[in-house]
Amino acid sequence: MIRTSLKIASRTSELALYQTNAVISELHLHYPDLLIELVPVKTKGDKDQHTALQDLGQTGIFTKALDDCILSGTTDLGVHSFKDYPTVLPEGLELLAVLPRDGYYDAFIPGDNTLDLNDQLTILSGSPRRKAQWLRKYPNHQFQNLRGNMNTRLAKIKNSGGGIVSAPGLERLDLLPSNATLLKWMIPAPAQGVIAVIGRKSKTLKELLSPLSHQETYRKNTIERDFMSGVEAGCASPLGALVTTQGDNWYFQGILLSEDGKKQVLIQTLVNPKYWKTAGTNFAKELLENGGKQIMQEIKAKQPLDVLCLKEITLKERQWSLSMGLKLHDINVLTLLPEPFYVAKSLFFIVGSSFGAQQLLPKVNELPEHGFCIGNKAFEILKKSEYNGVLKLFATSDEVLTYIAEKQLNSIIYYGAKNTSADWAHHQIERRITYLNNATFTRLSRQKWDAIAAFSPLGVKSILRHNEIPLETPIVTIGPATAKACKHHGFTNVSSAKVSTFMEVLKLLNPTKK
Repeated sequence: MIRTSLKIASRTSELALYQTNAVISELHLHYPDLLIELVPVKTKGDKDQHTALQDLGQTGIFTKALDDCILSGTTDLGVHSFKDYPTVLPEGLELLAVLPRDGYYDAFIPGDNTLDLNDQLTILSGSPRRKAQWLRKYPNHQFQNLRGNMNTRLAKIKNSGGGIVSAPGLERLDLLPSNATLLKWMIPAPAQGVIAVIGRKSKTLKELLSPLSHQETYRKNTIERDFMSGVEAGCASPLGALVTTQGDNWYFQGILLSEDGKKQVLIQTLVNPKYWKTAGTNFAKELLENGGKQIMQEIKAKQPLDVLCLKEITLKERQWSLSMGLKLHDINVLTLLPEPFYVAKSLFFIVGSSFGAQQLLPKVNELPEHGFCIGNKAFEILKKSEYNGVLKLFATSDEVLTYIAEKQLNSIIYYGAKNTSADWAHHQIERRITYLNNATFTRLSRQKWDAIAAFSPLGVKSILRHNEIPLETPIVTIGPATAKACKHHGFTNVSSAKVSTFMEVLKLLNPTKK
């Protein structure tokens, strides 16, 4: 089938829009009549410009929102900086094109031309890799985090001892200062400087994008990214990798450093291009066997516990978790779709979630005089509304069912989700479905976690279809129903919060250094 139109998702930063428009221009060179719509999308990394990237937690903080647009059918493609894209693609998506690499160096931009690098300077960078390599060369320097768009970063650097940034991004926007120095001695991040196009698995899209894809860049990037994956290093680890051409061969450089740069394992070797599919994994194994494993263990021992959080969290909740020594990798595991409903006559009503409570807000004046809320959030939402009846708070559905049985209450209606852990009908409680809740099945880019925080049985179900998480992974849950679901699926180390709040779930982890 011949495509006549495309929708392409892009982040909203100036650099992201430039890169997306570069892809659009290339497409128009090959398909002049193709109608292309650019769809701007805000990602978690764009919305939070203050938290250090390694503390944001979510894998693919700059990519997931674009992936969701493709999977939902809102767009056909997404354009990414390849170095930001996880090494494992979500189910249903594939890499459709890698554009030719037009640069990869990091650049040092001095904040004050009169400063001497031998002085004790404060350097700006948000990258552990850049920091570690720089400190190995200049151990008397200090570092501060650097976030924001390109213009914001340049302004911050101007008022500091200097900053380290990716040169290709600044060059594309014609923003690289004349006094910048390309750091040819610094090994870049895997796939740095490369633009990638991700889309739905589709033979039509694959063929459409094939003229844009540069096979040599793709194969070199495969070595670099396989190396990173094999070391099990992410953005929080000081790891670099680069493959360049040297005669008829390629030349591989891979490096892993301690956070302070005092320790390093460096691999520099020729590689035959025909072994591009296996070279990266083999180099990772070599690095780990020659001191890299010890460095990775030391890095992980200093870092917060990596916790897979089966719900999206707020900035405040992220700050709480970091203060407790926890780095939450939060993902959305549920799809919630409001359903039309009406309030029927009854003596009592039950609402089981904050989303369910929000659905009731337009109709609070129709609700009966007595309401039972499961969870603090649902209780607070209705308490602050125009509802004038009496509300009673319960931690779990079992608690409210026990209370109803003890008081021998009847004429009760449950308002809320279609899928619930409680069997309301078994207890002669009528149901009014106010929203549909379904598991969002997500393929994770990693399988091993220090712990998992689960907040619903459906959330647990959502991570099992496309993943193989070790069943001995500790799981902390918000209530007994979720804990029961974890055990049902075979998890062996499960605990449940006595009070169903986010903070109480985190306290169960009682983090210790790994």
